[in-house]
Amino acid sequence: MEPANLQTGSAIARIIVARRAQLPIRVGFAVLMVATFHIYIGMTEAMQWAAVYLGLQVLEVAAFRSIDNATAVTGTTSFLFYAIMLTSSSVFTAFGLLEAYQGGVWGIACAGILWTGSIATAAIVSGESRGALTCSLLPPLLAFLAVPYFILSSGGSAGDSIAMVLAGLVNACGTLGMWSVYQRLLKSATKAREIGRLALIDSETGLPSRAAVQQRVVALLESRPTGIVVVAAINVDRFQHLRGAIGHAASIDLMRRLAARLGRACDETPMARLSSANFGFAFVARNIDDAHRVVARLQGAVATPVLLRDNRVDVSVTIGLSQPADAVASATEVSIIDRAMIAMDQARAARKQAAFFDAALYGNPGISLSLMSEMLRALDNGQISLCYQPKYELRSGDIVGAEALVRWTHPEHGALRPDMFVQMAEETGHIAELTEWVLRRAVADQRALHEAGLDVCISVNWSGHLIDDVAFTDAALEIARHATGELCLEVTETAIIGNARLARQTLERFRAAGLTISIDDYGSGLSSLAYLKNIPADELKIDKAFVMHMATDAVDAVLVRSAVSLAHSLGLRVVAEGVENQGALELLRAMGCDIAQGYLIARPMPLSDLATFLGTHAAENAARATAS
Repeated sequence: MEPANLQTGSAIARIIVARRAQLPIRVGFAVLMVATFHIYIGMTEAMQWAAVYLGLQVLEVAAFRSIDNATAVTGTTSFLFYAIMLTSSSVFTAFGLLEAYQGGVWGIACAGILWTGSIATAAIVSGESRGALTCSLLPPLLAFLAVPYFILSSGGSAGDSIAMVLAGLVNACGTLGMWSVYQRLLKSATKAREIGRLALIDSETGLPSRAAVQQRVVALLESRPTGIVVVAAINVDRFQHLRGAIGHAASIDLMRRLAARLGRACDETPMARLSSANFGFAFVARNIDDAHRVVARLQGAVATPVLLRDNRVDVSVTIGLSQPADAVASATEVSIIDRAMIAMDQARAARKQAAFFDAALYGNPGISLSLMSEMLRALDNGQISLCYQPKYELRSGDIVGAEALVRWTHPEHGALRPDMFVQMAEETGHIAELTEWVLRRAVADQRALHEAGLDVCISVNWSGHLIDDVAFTDAALEIARHATGELCLEVTETAIIGNARLARQTLERFRAAGLTISIDDYGSGLSSLAYLKNIPADELKIDKAFVMHMATDAVDAVLVRSAVSLAHSLGLRVVAEGVENQGALELLRAMGCDIAQGYLIARPMPLSDLATFLGTHAAENAARATAS
């Protein structure tokens, strides 16, 4: 909020600028008055009046010629302006006095009309300044008080005098009321404009806001450009970590510097701040390839460290892109900016630096939400089932285990992706019910295999959302107590790292009950040797992203070899998932990996097929052993 004196000075500056623009109107009106009403006062007196009045107008313009709307008018300048405005209004009013004095009844009538107009005009020319209103209003109002003298001198009655004075007072009251209403409307409009302006600006950084990007999108679409309108959402990777390391104030400075650097990379396009760690902007690209070239420039802009308070800060970004054509049926209610943000998350999940919005990957959240209400019923009516993917021991060639994988065949939507409904179950709090069902089903299926003479370790995925649920841990241990063979719980490293102390306590309870623990998806998160050393685990499962291409990617092969060596040094068994070709299998065998899992071995299959597969594989393995 501005101080009162600063607000007053700004109001006077705006009045001065407005009056300067109105000068031709005042001059023209003065000339018209002289030409029309000189018959009452004489041409000489009229010309003398005009010279004085027009001289005051010239004086006002000359005295305040350097003032514009942005000028903060001082107290001295305000006083001078009030003095000139009061004098100018008094001189204007004096013309009416001359008419009333020399023009008889008609002169008095014309003077009344002139003063009435002057009083009404006061509300228009005074802007937001009460002082300016007083200077404009006072002379014509006082002139009305002199009307009885002129009326009585011309032979009029006291009633006529009183009526004329009352007319002047009513006119003044109406003007004050009109001015008051105008001020309220002006303040309301000013406040609305300020709110609108603030909505377009991020309060912390001073950068344009999300609303500014949306406004820009609308403007671009209305202009019908030759090309495609694209919105880019740019996430500063590890921003929370950076903010914790350098402090909040420095992180804001970092965002400003990054915004300036990114803007320069895109022809000085202003970067908006969509959220604490995200920038965004809209642009027109000739085609998709052109949009990717813009992305390359953005990535290049952050390739060098940012110098921040004598420190060099390394920054990387992940970029999501969206265009109006992305608004398919599943995303019609999601704005183009939100789709760009979703694309940013999709890029990060796919370990890409940038990606366009993928509608198929996004799915249909409306359907997904309704599915959660159906999931509990699906657990009971047979729609949800378990499939098992065998685990192959590289040294012996035996199938030593199988991972239980949940499947949902929906009567309307068909086979649903597990990553979709499992994630939804985690987010809606249904993961406990789903995991309990999987564990009970796995234990029952293991018993069925055991009764058929087939003993294998069954692995069950354990959500990180359950790692600190003591009551559920108790229930799971009670279910596991009925297992007829080895049970293995696969827990992702990110879940372990996020809840290290509770994870250790929970996993130690499972191990004490005879379950084995596998660290799942190793390498996909923030792998930490400190956590790895302290977690009570039996097995390390290397993420398939490193295994699938290791036969053709030397870097992946080196990373897998290092993980195998590290795990063995810690006394852990090693499982490689995502084995899809013979080359990868032979490399894993040469590296000393213990167990392989993937499509090369077998695809996930129902329990009945697993029993057949285990029997057939055991027979074939025995035949090979006999032959050798």
